Formats: sequence, C-alpha cells, structure tokens
Amino acid sequence: MRAVVFGTAGHIDHGKTALVAALTGVDCDRLPEEKRRGITLVLGFAPLHDPLGEVEASFIDVPGHERLVHTMIAGAGGIDRALLVVAADEGVMPQTREHLDVLALLGVRGGVVALNKCDLVEAELLDVVEEELRDTLATSPLAAAPIVRCSATRREGIEALREAVLACARAVERQPATHRPFRLGVDRVFALPGTGTVVTGTARWGEVRVGDELVALPSARVVRVRGVQVHNTPRERAVMGERVALQLAGVRVSELPRGEQLLSSGPWRATTRVAAAVQVLPGARPLEEGDEVWLHLLAGRSLARVERLTERRLEGGTQGRAILRLARALFAAPGDRVVLRTPSPPRTVGGGQIIDPWPSRIPRRAVASLAALPDAGQSPREAVDLWIREAGREGVEPRELAARLGWNEAGLEPLLGQLVTAGSVEVVPLRPPRLLAREVVRSVVEKAQELLGAAGATGIPVPELLSRLLPPGAERLREHYLGALRAAGVVAEIAGRALAVERAAVEDPLAAAVEAFYRREGFSSPSPGEVAASLRANPKAVEGMVRFLLARGRLARVGGKWIVHRDLLDETAAAVRAWGVEVFDVGQFKERFSLTRKLAIPLLEWLDSQRVTRREGDRRRVLPPRAS
Repeated sequence: MRAVVFGTAGHIDHGKTALVAALTGVDCDRLPEEKRRGITLVLGFAPLHDPLGEVEASFIDVPGHERLVHTMIAGAGGIDRALLVVAADEGVMPQTREHLDVLALLGVRGGVVALNKCDLVEAELLDVVEEELRDTLATSPLAAAPIVRCSATRREGIEALREAVLACARAVERQPATHRPFRLGVDRVFALPGTGTVVTGTARWGEVRVGDELVALPSARVVRVRGVQVHNTPRERAVMGERVALQLAGVRVSELPRGEQLLSSGPWRATTRVAAAVQVLPGARPLEEGDEVWLHLLAGRSLARVERLTERRLEGGTQGRAILRLARALFAAPGDRVVLRTPSPPRTVGGGQIIDPWPSRIPRRAVASLAALPDAGQSPREAVDLWIREAGREGVEPRELAARLGWNEAGLEPLLGQLVTAGSVEVVPLRPPRLLAREVVRSVVEKAQELLGAAGATGIPVPELLSRLLPPGAERLREHYLGALRAAGVVAEIAGRALAVERAAVEDPLAAAVEAFYRREGFSSPSPGEVAASLRANPKAVEGMVRFLLARGRLARVGGKWIVHRDLLDETAAAVRAWGVEVFDVGQFKERFSLTRKLAIPLLEWLDSQRVTRREGDRRRVLPPRAS
C-alpha cells in the first residue's frame, strides 16, 4: 500500500483536531493543557482506515495559533497533501492565509478543504461563505481542491469528507527513490517505560529495518533501531512516505532534540551554508543581503543570515537565488523545501528550495554566477559536472558527490558513467577513486608547457615540476598527471629531470654517449645497467636516458626485451629487401646477419610487424615496400 500523509491547516479554533477525531476516532490533543485550553499545542498523529486497502493514510494535526506556526511548519514539512479547515462562522482568517502560504512554499500540491461548523451558519449564507473561500483558494495549492461542508460536533458531512480525503490519497503517485538512503526528520522525541527513547517522523526517503544503524544529524550520534512501528503496529521495516515511530538504542531523549534527522549510515554531514532558489511572498517585507531570518527545514530550524542574493533586494512577489549562512548546522539536500520567517515580528516572508547544500563562496563582484548555478535537485548531472570542475586539481571522491546530492554512492554510478563517456570527466584508479574534470587536466598540461618552456634546456626536476603544478593534498594524483603529460607529448624525462620535448636535445652529453654506445654495440643489445657500468655513469640517470631515447625513437625495443639502435633496425630492413631472395628461413637469416637465435627470432617478428617480411610456416617471404 502507498503511504499518504495529510497535514491539517487552518486558523486556531476552526476545528482541525475535532475533525481529525471524527474521521479517525483519535483525539490528537493528548496533553492536559491542550484539554484544559481547548487548543492544540503540539503535533498530533492519527491513522485513517481505507476500506479498499489501497492507501495507508494518516494525519498530522498541527497547531493553528500564530505563536505556534513554527510547530505547524515542523509537522507540515513531511506531508503529501493538506486538509485545510475553515470555520463557516468566521471564514478565512490570518492563520488560514499564512498556513496556505506555508503549504505553497513547502510544495504541497492539493488536498481537501473542510468548511466546518456549518451548523452555526444560516443555510442561505453558506453559499456566500463558500464562494469567498473559493476566491481565497484561487491562487493557492488548494485551488482545485473539493470543499466539503461539515460539522465535527454534529458529525454532519463526515462521511463525505472521509471519502474526499481517501479519494485524494488514492490519487497520489509517489516516485521511487532507490538511489536515496533512509531519511526521517524527527518531529517528536519521548521516552516510554521499558522501551527507552522513541522518535517519530515521516520517512522521507528509503526504508528502515529493525537492527539498522542510523546517524543523527547535526549531532552526528550513531544510534541503532531496536523497534519499528507504523500507526502503533510493530513492523520489521518502514518505507518512504509512512509515519514512523522508531525505538532507539544508544541515545537519551535529551541528546536528540526535535529537528534532528536520522539517515542510513553514509558520508552525510550537516551544513552551515546553503544555496537556495527563494521567493518572497506577495505583500511581505523585502529580503535583503544581511537580513536575519528563521530558516525552517523539515522539523528543524536555524537562524540564518542572507549572505548573497542575485539582487541586493528581493521585493515581495519576486524570486531569486540566495546563499544563507546558518547559525545552527542542519542536514540539507538538493530539492529540500525551506520556509523563511522574520524573528520579530514573527511572519512568514518566503521560502524556496535548496539547490546546493555545500555552495562555493561567491564574492559580491561575482554574484551573477549565483543565478547560473545549476539546480542539483532538477539537474543533477549538470551540478555534478560543475562540482567536479570546482574540485580543481585535487579532484573529488564519488562519495563526496553522493553526500552532496543526498544519494547513495551506487545510485551515482550511472550519472558518472555518462560524464566519463561524454569526455568531461576522467577517473583516477585509486582506492577510493577520484574524479577529475578533463578541462582541469588540460589546464595542468598547458601550465606544464609554460613552465618547461621557461626552464630551457636544463629542465626542471620532475618532483619540483609536479609540486609547482599541483596543490597540497594532490600528492596521490602525481603519477596520473605525469602520465597525462607524457600522453600529451609535452614532457621528456632525462636523468630525473623534466624537459620540454622540443628542448630535450639528443646532443645532451649523456644522451649522445648512451646512443653512441648502443650504435656501437649493434645486436649485442646491452641492458641499461651494462651501459651505465661501461660509461661509469649513474645507473638511474642512464635508465632514464634509455627511456627518453626509446620515447624519441632513437632506440627501439625488440621482442619486449632487447634494446637496439633504431638505425640498425632500419639498416637491417633495407638489407633484407636488397638480399635478392624471395623466401628464407631462420637459419639463413642468422647466417646472413651473424645473429644468435635468441635475437634472430624477435628481430624477425619485428620485421613482420613492419611488413618487411611475412611469415609462411617456418619461412619468411620478403614483401615489396608499401607505396607512400
């Protein structure tokens, strides 16, 4: 069954709790003070039975008092649809409008409207009240919602309201989120005798099972799930969209305040800066850089200062981008909805969606780039591509990108595969792997060309070149970048020094000596160590020089082992073609060129590879030169 959560909304004393009780049989006002004062002070919860068994519907009953709007937002942060309650004898009131604004800012799309207390209004006036209500709803998320006339006290219209709520719930379609971890915003924390700490909330993503280990953010406490309940029924697991109660081990009630979030174990961390797409409500005071507001996210909130805006001042009814600095760390993910309220007087001024929970710092002179930031909730590939470029020469691990998106690392793999295939990203095969932007690697190659060009014929020691190219923290990537320089053909390594290829003259004394030695030794093919001993030179320097001469094509490796001068190979190829025979065998070849068998075979294989000869059984046929 699909789980669908309704949140109540409406002005104080319009009958929200009474209607939920009439629909479900559950009185959400549990506290003695709530009973005495007749108003809701804390969040209440109640399941609604579906006789068709299609949905698992439930209500979050929220306070309607203006001083408790922050509690209302805490409950509304995890709802799918709304049950707006308006008293027929009072009509639309201030908190009705503010609750509608909050629903719009939280992205709630649809619900049911209960026109309650119809027994207190003359029948001929009800049409007028309903028409005025419909006018108010016209620009709200409930513009198309059915309006059901009812009375909670007389239980009139309750069945019609129940059917309207269930029909609305059955129409909800929930997109799968297999790439997400389990996530729950804690809206209640309490202790039960013999049970320990219990938290409740709506499962926003994923699933949780008995025995799972979870991390609480921002406190970073690790807890273990001892029990799972959905609507007071024990379960082995709970899934996205359900109202969940979790019995936890490893934490006391005082250590887990409302507003904490519980997630499956992973690389998640809280943030103190977020980038958001924001809108200021029509008629609200303008939002300016430097303003301080309350930022509400799920059941948590923090004071936040407006650090950057795409415009220095966003007027009421306008939209823009903002970076907000939080006084208290919160866990946030792209796509999360937030509500912004002024501390004094307490008013909802706007809200929006998180587009990046870890934004880069943007100076005021570059604030235009804030408008160009990709929305990671809507365009994750574009955002990840940018984040990898922003990571620069140090690169970034996939798990960091997954944490920034709020995805499991496995869910990120297809997206990264697309970027690698498109050629914008390359993977460094470390443990764990790191990702580099291809344009960043190109910039390193260009910088290396500049440095090597300025260094002249003497070059730069390879470690020094790499230290000048790469920032601290990128040491593990040095070999990868060095490979990129070699592949681009911009660096030659001679005796531990890096030179520009065009400046690495073979006339270098050691290069000339090594090349002359191989030319002189012919097919005896000495090893670099033997060359170093004969020349009385540094073995590592000679080894590096041999690699350089091989790369320059002055020496060649035959049979994967033997090193000979390339001129000698070319002369041998020319001699074979001038031999005057069409076919010959290995013995004839050895005798003709005075070779041992151990070198004759790889040399013949090299001639085959160059299309000088072609093997035919135990013999070789001399091939004519290819036309240019």
